[in-house]
Amino acid sequence: MSALPIPPSAWEDRIAIVRHHFEEKGYRVHSGLQFGCELVLYADTPDRVHSDFCVHVVPPDGSLDWKLLQSLVRSMPDLHKTLILAQLVPSHEKDKEWDVQEMAIATEHAPFRHKKTVPVGEQRKKPKLS
Repeated sequence: MSALPIPPSAWEDRIAIVRHHFEEKGYRVHSGLQFGCELVLYADTPDRVHSDFCVHVVPPDGSLDWKLLQSLVRSMPDLHKTLILAQLVPSHEKDKEWDVQEMAIATEHAPFRHKKTVPVGEQRKKPKLS
């Protein structure tokens, strides 16, 4: 039996893997520092759409700081975002060492806004009313 790969311990490496994961899905990925998380996801350029998702990268040991998690969950309705927890797990594919498992946490006041699926890149901000 082969040993499981050791998760990257450098925080920047873990974030880079998660960033690449969402970029492959078609999202534009930016720093989430201003929202208290590691990353935010845009379906198009930030000047055309609002970000819908904040991403928190789970530490290598898989532990969650419940005070941080509670703070993130409580702030999502005010930010109009859905929180995604992203955890690195060993990949079963030969050409890839890591997969990213996602768990979305939507609150009553910030549910998934996409009741119908809109392809990434086709979302638009609502025009401002004068």
